[in-house]
Amino acid sequence: MAALDLNERMAVAKAVGRRQQEFAAGRMAARLAMHRLGRQQESVPVNPDRSPNWPAGLVGSISHSGSTCVAVVALGRSWHSVGVDVEPDLGLSPDLWDTILTPEEHRRVSQMPETLRERWATRVFCAKETYYKWVYPRLGLVLDFQAVVVDMDSTLGSTRFGLRPLHSSAKKATPPGVQGTLTVAQGQLIGLLIH
Repeated sequence: MAALDLNERMAVAKAVGRRQQEFAAGRMAARLAMHRLGRQQESVPVNPDRSPNWPAGLVGSISHSGSTCVAVVALGRSWHSVGVDVEPDLGLSPDLWDTILTPEEHRRVSQMPETLRERWATRVFCAKETYYKWVYPRLGLVLDFQAVVVDMDSTLGSTRFGLRPLHSSAKKATPPGVQGTLTVAQGQLIGLLIH
């Protein structure tokens, strides 16, 4: 917490210790990304809706999962928004599929070999989380998991995903053909969408 400025510390002052550590790690990762862009390392306080309040001229996204933290920062003059998500590359329990997967995605996963299903569902979850972090700054609206369909190959090796928003506001905020990427590194699945 020492690396955080007062506004950042206040944002998580009442949070449990683990949440404070995740928050601090995310802000440190964001500062490192700013430095790599050749920018001064500035604080990233929170907006009233708890989303990151990026310094002027920057867009970004932060994600945590267990012991992993990822931050992506980009110049606002080059990109509209950024979404990043990190998840353990494990299977998503089938009892969560009805919440996470649209009926179309549910049909697709049910047609796959059983050994692929849970980890493919995790990839859909990661892609949706990535999209929601990317589209939220444009909408200011929290979407549920049924608001977008993820299009990607029915393999675990797929590295690109497409999106078909079903929510009317999300459709307007999402350019046709926008795609994200999925990468697996050190047992973590990382989704990235930048446009």
